[in-house]
Amino acid sequence: MKLLIILLVTMATSVKKSTVKKKSRKAEKTVDDLLFDFISNIKGLSDVMKKRIHQILIKEGIIDPRGIKVLTQKELQALPGISESTAKTLLEEAEKKYSSAIFMSLEEREKFEREREVISTGSQALNELLGGGIPTGTFVELYGAPQSGKSQLCYSLVANVLLPRKFGGLEAGAIWLDTEGSFNSKRLKQILRYYEYSFNMTEPIKTADFKVATTRTLTQIEMALKETGRIIPLHNIKLLIIDSLMDPFRAEYGGLGDLAERQKHLNRILHVLMRLAEAYDVAVVYTNQVMANPDPFATALDKVQPVGGFVLGHASDIRIWLRRATSKIKSQYNAQNARRAMITDCAWLPMSECVFSLGPFGVCDVQDEAKHQELAIKLSLMDNNTPAIEDEGKTRFQDLEGVSQ
Repeated sequence: MKLLIILLVTMATSVKKSTVKKKSRKAEKTVDDLLFDFISNIKGLSDVMKKRIHQILIKEGIIDPRGIKVLTQKELQALPGISESTAKTLLEEAEKKYSSAIFMSLEEREKFEREREVISTGSQALNELLGGGIPTGTFVELYGAPQSGKSQLCYSLVANVLLPRKFGGLEAGAIWLDTEGSFNSKRLKQILRYYEYSFNMTEPIKTADFKVATTRTLTQIEMALKETGRIIPLHNIKLLIIDSLMDPFRAEYGGLGDLAERQKHLNRILHVLMRLAEAYDVAVVYTNQVMANPDPFATALDKVQPVGGFVLGHASDIRIWLRRATSKIKSQYNAQNARRAMITDCAWLPMSECVFSLGPFGVCDVQDEAKHQELAIKLSLMDNNTPAIEDEGKTRFQDLEGVSQ
């Protein structure tokens, strides 16, 4: 009798494992079928050719038909087994399927822009400056001196992307390319735990769709961008952060003699990012370093300039200059970590400025910094002598893990 029971339990376990494996394979196949179905519906290609193209694209990290739009015709032709006519056909079919009409009326364009999702910054004042937040599908540049709040703002953007929709987030995924080695997982967890506490969430915010990669060299950046074609559709990525974009370029192209080659290389990577943003409706946010303008007649606005030249300037949809607030603003709001954000270039937003703060829980409004400091002390996250921001991307706060809700 005992042997019979053991046998039945073993068979049940085996069947259960087999079912789980089948479900897993079925899920993988569903993602894979999206690309295969797209290729299968293309007329003028033989069945053998369709299977070959499918295998080639999968090998290149493209598992979604939208990924075809990220490649240029020359890049598609460079893949083994894909001719010029086939590359042209693939791009044309991808455009037909995933793009709207070539020309739009004013009302259609307005509807398209209105339907874009918006990422909150964590500060109401900063959201209002940006017309509601950072729209998906756009290029946003954050530039400023060290400790001006660039990385801290990126942490808050990631938190608001991961946040469930019913609490004002996108409930989506984010990618972080760390070129300076400044990313700190504890800092992001502190901000996430604050949202969990403030919204009285019964479950922790899911972080499975957040991916971070260390990309200290340009080769590593290019490899990471190639891999994003596989990651974006699998994890519903809506935000891609590069912190910072120009650091590897400045390191690998040192002299003036390399300037022309550096700008060409920068332009290539920017266009890959543009095609990723357009194909997948992803907001691309990159931080940038600054340099001093030696011109004695330069205005206050031009005294500090973002590096990257006109190539980077033309690529950015929104350029935001971040800097420390004046002592008057700090004392007025009792906000020692107050920062100023100015839109210096945007096609649809006026040049304007606002004040926000970097509290113990990321970006907040200046009038809320003191409250956040008190809450942090209450939750035993810091003492009265601990500064709110020690360094760009680094803090001495204790982890919020295990704080009672």
